[in-house]
Amino acid sequence: MARKHTIDTWIIQYYDRVLALALRLVGNEDDAMDCAQNVFISAWKKFDSFRGESHPMAWLKRITYNTCFNHLNREKARGWDELDETRHADVPFPSGQQRSFDPALLKILSPSERSVLIARVYDDLSFREVAEALETTENSAKVSYHNAIKKLREVML
Repeated sequence: MARKHTIDTWIIQYYDRVLALALRLVGNEDDAMDCAQNVFISAWKKFDSFRGESHPMAWLKRITYNTCFNHLNREKARGWDELDETRHADVPFPSGQQRSFDPALLKILSPSERSVLIARVYDDLSFREVAEALETTENSAKVSYHNAIKKLREVML
């Protein structure tokens, strides 16, 4: 009964934050809601592996990254046509106006690039923390971050 009570409490406390992260990662509300639901299902199933050494939201973030990353990879494998990274490069931009960052541009990034960028920028995680959350190496996280920044600069300039 303690597991159910704890997960119910976490849903109340952290659902909005998990949903917001999922939305930034997957890019649309329907998929984000599915992923957020799956995060708490995974938390329920893996509750015994939560040792309580870190904040529950840190654990939920790691599950969220993995859930969303897996979702994006499944969609890509099903033939989901991920946006071509050059798609917006030739979009005319009125002179005299400054281009500001549009979060929709995150869709031009691969799932790993998007995950690393969001973890670094929105969640302010170090590369070591990103690597742990995404179960990769620090070097791989740095490469993905560099590639993401490069792609966004090309589109925004």
